[in-house]
Amino acid sequence: MARELVLLLQQFAQASDRYVESTGTRHQTHRTDMNALAAIMRFELAGNPPTPGDLARELSLSSPATSALLDRLERSGHVERLRVDKDRRVVRIRMTEKAKVDGRTMFGPLSASMMEVISSYEDRDIALISKFMIDAIAGIDQASRRGTGP
Repeated sequence: MARELVLLLQQFAQASDRYVESTGTRHQTHRTDMNALAAIMRFELAGNPPTPGDLARELSLSSPATSALLDRLERSGHVERLRVDKDRRVVRIRMTEKAKVDGRTMFGPLSASMMEVISSYEDRDIALISKFMIDAIAGIDQASRRGTGP
């Protein structure tokens, strides 16, 4: 039974990748850009816009790759770099309204579909599934830190 669940999680990840890939193609947005915007949104929802270093760690990117990514997102009008801390040397990344509108356009259909699926479950089931997903994400992160080589 556990093996079947792991296979279903793999299929879920692949289906999610297909959605991101096809949506990115339709909207001419690279996968890394969409991952960056999702990460920035999570930081902002937690009340702490990320620094470029936060984003580099979150996406496992080098500093030059992160700079290129942020330059691309800034040119497309999706992010702005701000100096909002007391220490004016600290740069924070914020999503623009354009990014939010584009995000709703790209991911609104997925969100609506997932909400429809979720609405068929009881609150206690959603709580259990949510706990499982949090634990599963932590398990993936732990495996990533361990690496796959000797």
